[in-house]
Formats: sequence, C-alpha cells, structure tokens
Amino acid sequence: GPTGPRRLRLTIEHLAHYRGGICYHVDLDPRWVKRLLAERNIEMANRYKDHVVEQGVTILKHRKVSCLFTTPKLLEALDEKINVVEAGITGVFCGGTQMTPQMVRFLIEEVLENRAQFVPTYGNTLMGLACSKPLTPEDNYSITYYAPEPRAVLRVVHPERTDETVGYGEWGRVELTTLTREFFMPRFLERDEAIRREPWGRFAWDGVGEVRPYGAMQKATIEGVY
Repeated sequence: GPTGPRRLRLTIEHLAHYRGGICYHVDLDPRWVKRLLAERNIEMANRYKDHVVEQGVTILKHRKVSCLFTTPKLLEALDEKINVVEAGITGVFCGGTQMTPQMVRFLIEEVLENRAQFVPTYGNTLMGLACSKPLTPEDNYSITYYAPEPRAVLRVVHPERTDETVGYGEWGRVELTTLTREFFMPRFLERDEAIRREPWGRFAWDGVGEVRPYGAMQKATIEGVY
C-alpha cells in the first residue's frame, strides 16, 4: 500500500518490530491508479498493478514473511502469481476498499484456502483502526467493525437528517467523532455508508457493517486498488 509519511505505514512497521520481525514495504500511488481508471486507461492501470504485484512476489519468494497487509484486489492479484499460503503467509490484514460478503468468502475459501487467518480492517488517520468482529457462519461473511472507543466514536446516521441515527440493520452515512489529548473533531461525516450493527461481545457500542463508498448504489465510484 501507500507508504511515505502515512500513519498506517508507521503502525505496520512498529507492529512488525514489536513482534521481533522485519517489515517489507511495496509502495504504490493509489491516486495515480484512480486517475488512470477515471481516464479509462485500463491497460496502463493493469501494468501498474502488475508492477506492484511482481515486487510483492519477489519478497515472498526470497524472504520469510508470515503476515501480509494489503487490499482485497491486490491480495487476489498476488495469489494469481504465487500461492500466498504456500509462500508462508499465515495471516492477512485486509482493507482499504469495500469488501462485499461475496468477496470475503472468495478470499477466505479460494485465495487463502481456509488455511490462513483473515482479518478485515477499516480506518483512517482520524480514527485509527477499527476492530472487526470474528466471522462466523451466522454472519454469512458480512463484516462488522467496531471503533476504538473512547478515542473514536462511529455512528450511522440518516443521510439528510444527520442528527438522527438509523435503525439497526439499516443503511446510513458513517459519522466519526475523534477525541484525543491532542485533537477533538465532533461529528465528521465520512465518505462512507454502512449498515448499523448492534453491540457485540467486548464491544458495548454500535458497529458498522459492509462499509462502502457513500452513494455507491446511486453513482459509479472509483476505488482503484486501495
């Protein structure tokens, strides 16, 4: 994924070092990919994707890597070049773009062959990373995320009446409130929509399910590879 000064890159690197490992980065420019797709330059977009994937394949072939952090589309493309489980991957953090239940099932059963841990992730610099509820057969591969309260609070609100939350099981726009020692930002409307989900287990607050770009059903959206 994109590296540079982004907090996510620093977080992944810290996690690897904390666990006594080494972090290998393959940088990409998601804005360039989205621009290519908007211009319908599919050939160039695919060439850029192949360029990124080939670097990942080289690392997996020549280094001992057990954990992978990537997007759904890049995970699928990577597995087309090399069997990621046979290459040593035992766990995958996957995020960056929407993941439908169909996509989640495909990644777990076909790409990872039910042999590696699949951990969906959702977040940004303002929120951090939201934890996902462990998937069970009853979930039908539908992902639910829970914000890292109390530093970040997520609500699913009515698109036109943002002071109102929607009912459980209903779609709405994602609203984020951030409160840390350094920063306070109340009720920021994200560029996402989701299903409001009930509290679960150790999470005593609402979750957000099947997150996707806001207005995805009304207009075409471009997510690229990230």
